[in-house]
Amino acid sequence: MTPRPTPYAGWRRRALAVASVASLLALGACSSDPNSIAEQAKKGDQKGYIAGNGAIEQIPAEKRLDPVTLEGTTLDGRQWSSTSERGKQVVVVNLWGSWCPPCIEEIPDLEKVWTDVQAAGKPVQFMGIDFREDPQRGAAFVKTQKMTYPSLIDESGVLILAFGRQAPTSPPSTLVLDKEGRVAARANGAVSAATLQGLIDDVLES
Repeated sequence: MTPRPTPYAGWRRRALAVASVASLLALGACSSDPNSIAEQAKKGDQKGYIAGNGAIEQIPAEKRLDPVTLEGTTLDGRQWSSTSERGKQVVVVNLWGSWCPPCIEEIPDLEKVWTDVQAAGKPVQFMGIDFREDPQRGAAFVKTQKMTYPSLIDESGVLILAFGRQAPTSPPSTLVLDKEGRVAARANGAVSAATLQGLIDDVLES
């Protein structure tokens, strides 16, 4: 004789089905919002952060794309454009945010290289991009971390569009522009001082 299902068993199956549908809907809602990571970043709780994969790319001179024009206002209120450096200096662009743990970890390495190239008199300019962050918060972070190179305000997250299809996807990311303003090297993720110095030297020699 086949046992009849109890009312509890039927209720349990219906509850599990409802829970499964609710979970799928919740996941769909999260994945459909392209700014969900950025919105969480603004809350400052570091939830939802996605780090870069650490890939390093060097682009031969003959394969580099058109020059990039990156411009905006720095955290200390100055206007800056990468065109002012064209023909004169290599430009190192670092995408960061105070809400990004690997960004915080790589600051000493960036500072070391920045200090070293200045001391050596190399034609190199560093420029950070404070990504999707209130500028007051970014400025306070810069002061706390003793970052001596300038950074552009990018509260809306649109400055990276200047790089076109070469745009970094998330901080931390570092791009090295040659003297013509073309992307010559990229680091997707936190970069060490030795690696960054090597990339800069290679671009200076190319």
